[in-house]
Amino acid sequence: MKKNIGFFLLVICLVVGYGAFIFLWDHSQVSGTAPTISAPTSVLELSVEDDEEDMLEGVSATDDEDGSLTDRVYIESISTFDENQERTVTYTVFDSDDNVARTTRKIKYTDYEAPVFNIEKALCIYYVTSTEEYKDYVSASSVVDGDISSSITIDSVNYDDSYNLESVTYSVTDSCGMTTTETYRITSINYYATIDIELEEYLITVDVGQTIYPSSYIDCVIEDDIEHEASEYDIEISDNYQAYTPGTYEFIYRIDRSTSYGITKLTVIVEE
Repeated sequence: MKKNIGFFLLVICLVVGYGAFIFLWDHSQVSGTAPTISAPTSVLELSVEDDEEDMLEGVSATDDEDGSLTDRVYIESISTFDENQERTVTYTVFDSDDNVARTTRKIKYTDYEAPVFNIEKALCIYYVTSTEEYKDYVSASSVVDGDISSSITIDSVNYDDSYNLESVTYSVTDSCGMTTTETYRITSINYYATIDIELEEYLITVDVGQTIYPSSYIDCVIEDDIEHEASEYDIEISDNYQAYTPGTYEFIYRIDRSTSYGITKLTVIVEE
């Protein structure tokens, strides 16, 4: 019994001794004093067009051995928005001995806008092999991050009572933590379109009361990989547009012949 107690005490001593050795060895690798870093306590107001250099305004760092380290300060991270629509920037600096110092500052954008979607091609869909393919029809951008299309998620795919595809709901979130969600109506087509009616835009936003000239958005008509300008006159356009009522509307462009078929769509959002 005494041998077991002795062995147990020996193990404890070895563990404690090893821990003390690691602690002392680790601290022996750090020499000198840690640098100091400071930033103004006031909230820094910035435009979304400003870059990281503007975020470093007023930040400075010094070290007893190295002197000024201000030009070595970098931005380690930027948080999402807090309840005041402010982000916390974390600034970091290392000295020549790898000692580190950090500080933070709040920033606020003066011209921030939430992410926006754009429709890249007509939401007239014949067939897809997976829901992921619906992402090919839209893109998204952020005033802070630029193109964030890779962050788009599909929240739901909705069908009508006849199980025809009716709408797809998309979401996207930027680095500020702001999420935009949009639902777009889908025009289901029963057979593959052999005529490609291309528009200059597939999604526009207009003010209440604005007149729409749908033919002005036609870019070209392509049949058999050849552009046919004369075919533009064969396009029939229908719509449900109500200029004085905010909402989402559609202009449908069709060419319907006995041997060929083409369809596309312009989505119009009316805002107050």
